[in-house]
Amino acid sequence: MSLGLAHRKELQKRRSQRFWTFFKFIIILSILIGSSYFAFDTGQKIALRNMAYNSEKFDQQTADLENLRIELGNTEAALNKMQKLLPSEAIQNLLLTINQKVSDGISPQRMNSLIAGMSKDAKCTEAALAKRIVIHTPVSQAKNGSISFYRGLITITAKGSPTVNEDGNPEAWFDPLKPVTASFTLPGGETQEASGPLPLYHTVVVQDKEYRFTIISERRSFADITVQSCDL
Repeated sequence: MSLGLAHRKELQKRRSQRFWTFFKFIIILSILIGSSYFAFDTGQKIALRNMAYNSEKFDQQTADLENLRIELGNTEAALNKMQKLLPSEAIQNLLLTINQKVSDGISPQRMNSLIAGMSKDAKCTEAALAKRIVIHTPVSQAKNGSISFYRGLITITAKGSPTVNEDGNPEAWFDPLKPVTASFTLPGGETQEASGPLPLYHTVVVQDKEYRFTIISERRSFADITVQSCDL
């Protein structure tokens, strides 16, 4: 009887050990599963937050890039507009001429009226027959070398440098290779000058007419002047 009782107790003890071993396994497995799930859930939440942050950052960068493109487009448009408003080289030269004329005493209102009256296709006459003019020099003997056009409307005189003979002495006639200065006297006493080597060109505006003069070298002491009249 004692052997049977001992055998049963041993069986019960083994069953109890197997039960606790299995229970511990279940507990450990539950802990592992719970830890894994918690780690997975936490990792998933972190990944989702990172994804949302990166998506928001990408959207913000995309919006910033679009704003930069818009600003760049506006800047380019403003730059193109400014470039169109800037005067060309020809206009700058015209402004320099206008400023010089203002410094010479010509009123801006008069120049504005003259420019406003100009047309694209000017009607011009044929060049008039040449008139001969004496080119005065410091040693010339001529007393009156002026000529006039259009019944005294414009009077012209000219002076130059004398030629030098073989002995180095100045002669009475002008040197056609050196600059000549022509003076144009307009109605009211206004005088304009043009200087340079021949041929010399100069334009005079009187009221609604533009007169284009050309001075070319002729024989000793003389030069020929032609003029063309154009409607403004």
